[in-house]
Amino acid sequence: MNEKNLTVKDIARLAGTSVATVSRVINKNGRFSKETERKVLEVIEKYGYVINQQARGLRAQRSNTVGILVPNISNDFYSRITKETQVTLSEMGYMSLICNTEEKYDEAEKYLQMFRRQNADGIIYIGNNEITQLTDMPIVYVDRDPRDQEESPGDFCMVECDNIQGGRLAGETLARAGVRYPAYVCFEIGISTHRKRLLGFKEALFSEGIFFDDKRVVVTSDAGMHAGEEAVKKILATMPEVDGIFFGSDFIAVGALHYMRKTGINVPEQIKLVGFDDLLISELMGLTTIRQPMAQMGRLAAVKVIDMIENREIEVKRQRLPVELVERDTT
Repeated sequence: MNEKNLTVKDIARLAGTSVATVSRVINKNGRFSKETERKVLEVIEKYGYVINQQARGLRAQRSNTVGILVPNISNDFYSRITKETQVTLSEMGYMSLICNTEEKYDEAEKYLQMFRRQNADGIIYIGNNEITQLTDMPIVYVDRDPRDQEESPGDFCMVECDNIQGGRLAGETLARAGVRYPAYVCFEIGISTHRKRLLGFKEALFSEGIFFDDKRVVVTSDAGMHAGEEAVKKILATMPEVDGIFFGSDFIAVGALHYMRKTGINVPEQIKLVGFDDLLISELMGLTTIRQPMAQMGRLAAVKVIDMIENREIEVKRQRLPVELVERDTT
C-alpha cells in the first residue's frame, strides 16, 4: 500500500476499528481503549502515515461548546430535558447551542454542519434517529434508541427511561382497575420508545390473563393533542368494546381526555386512561400517567458528553432509568 495515499478509512480497516475511533486516537479526543490506541498507532507507524498537524491542532482546540438537537422545543417533555442539560453543562463550564429540528432529518443535518463550523466539542441528540455521518465527535442520544438494539456497536452513549417497565406499569394499572378490552395509542410504532412501551404493556396484560388484540393498536399522524381526539373518535366508532386506553404520549392522552369530557364520555367509569411522561398539563387534567425522570435524563446526558469530550472512562454507556406510576383521576 502506498503510504502517501493512506487515508483514515484505510487505517480504520487495517486496525479493525471505526473511522470515528481512528480520528479520536489521532486527535487524542474522545473515548477509546488502550488496546485500540495501540492497534491504530501500529498501523500508522507501519505505513508511515503522516498526521496533518495543522488540522489536528485546529480540531484539538476545544470550544467548550456542546450542540443540543431537540425535535420540538415547545414540547414540555423535550424542553424540561433540554433545560436541565443546559444548566448542567453551564455548571461544568460548557456553553450550549440549542437547535430545534421539528423532527426533520434535513434540519438536523443543517444544524450539525453549523456545529462543525462552530467547532463544537460534542453533541446531545434528543429524541431522534442515528447520525451516521457524525463520525468524529462525541455524541449522547437521549430518549429514543438510534439503533434499537440492546448492545449497539459504535462509540456513542444513550440515556433513556425504562420504557418496557413503563408499559408494564400501565398494563397492570388498567388490568387491576377492571379493564378487559384495552387499546394502545401512539404516533409512530416504529420508534423504539413506543415499541418498547407496547411490549411491556402486552407482557403485563398477559400476566393478568387479558388477551390483547393487535387490531386495537391505533397509530396517529403526530404527537399533538388533536391526534388524541382523532384516535378516540376512531376507537369509539370501530372498537366500542374498548374500556381502557394506554397512550404512548401524554399530549395525545390529554387531547383524548379533553374530547371525552367535552362530549360527555365518563372517565374513568366508561373508559380508563393512562398516559406516559407526566407533563405539567397532565397534572392539571388529572391524568394517570407514567412519570419519566426528565431532569435526571438531562443531567446524565450532559455529564456523559463531557466525560466523552474529556476522554474519561464511562462505566455505563447505555443508561436506562426507572419510571414510576402517578395515579390520578382517569383510572
